[in-house]
Amino acid sequence: MRRNLSIVAAVATVLAHGPAAAEPTLATAAVAAAAGEASPAVAPQESVKAPETLTKGASEAPAPAAAPTSPAAPAAGAAESALAAKPAPPPPPATTLKVSVDLSSQRLTVTEHGKVKHSWPISSGVAGFRTPTGNYRPQWAAKMWYSKKYDDAPMPHSVFFHDGFAIHATYATGRLGRPASHGCVRLSPANAQTFYKLVHKHGFAHTRISIKGTPRDSAPAVAQKPPTPGYATAYATTSKPRPGAGYGYASGPKHYPGYKAYAGPKYSYTQKPYIGSGGLGSLFD
Repeated sequence: MRRNLSIVAAVATVLAHGPAAAEPTLATAAVAAAAGEASPAVAPQESVKAPETLTKGASEAPAPAAAPTSPAAPAAGAAESALAAKPAPPPPPATTLKVSVDLSSQRLTVTEHGKVKHSWPISSGVAGFRTPTGNYRPQWAAKMWYSKKYDDAPMPHSVFFHDGFAIHATYATGRLGRPASHGCVRLSPANAQTFYKLVHKHGFAHTRISIKGTPRDSAPAVAQKPPTPGYATAYATTSKPRPGAGYGYASGPKHYPGYKAYAGPKYSYTQKPYIGSGGLGSLFD
C-alpha cells in the first residue's frame, strides 16, 4: 500500500514539475520497494523543486534590449507629415484682358481673349516725368479722380496700376500721339471710358498691363534761323567799297570822279578862348 502511494506521488510530481524533478522520488520508491520498507508518502506540494534560477531561465527568457532611437527621427517624421498635409497653392488666375502700351509709337493695344479689340493713341510722360515700364496689374480705379499732386487736375475713368500712375482720360486730345503728361497714360474720353468698363468686366486679377519702349519727344516745329547780318557786317565782307560807305572827307573823290577836292589854304581850329573885338579874324587868333 505504501509502495503504491510512493508511485502515485512520483507520478504526481512528474505531472507537476517534469521528469527531472521526479527522479529522486522514483529512486526512493524503488529502494524502498527493494528493501521491503514502506516509503513515506510525499505530497505533491512537497515534492522537490528545481532551482529557482533554472526555472526562471526556462520559463522567462530575458527580453532583448530595445534599440536606441535617434531624437531627430520624430522631428523628420513630423516635418514630412506637415508637408504632406499642407495643400498645394492654387494656380494663378488666367489673364483674359491684356493691355500693351508702346511708348515708342505712343499707342495702347487691348487684347481680349487672345483677339485684338482696340488700338488707341496715347500721351505718356514727358522728359523728367517718364512713364514707368514693366508688367503690372490694376490696383484700384476711380470713375472720377482729381490729382492731389498737380493742382487737382481732373482724371476721369482712372485705372491705377503702379503707385500714383494711372491710365485715364484727358481733355487735351490734340496732344495725343506724343509725350505730354507727368507720367500717366492718357486716352481720349471715349476710349478711356471703354477701357474702364473692360477692366471692371474682366476684373483686376484677370487684367495685365505691359508697358515697354522709349518715348521720343517731338522736335520744335520751326528750326532756329541764324541771325541776320547787320549793315556793317554785310559791307565789311565786300572787296570794293560802295557809294556812301565811307563818311570821311576824302571819300568823295574816290566814288564821284567829277568832284574836285578843295585846293585852298587849310585851317585848323584852336581851343583858345574867344578874344578880340569881333569879326572873322578873331576866330583864328
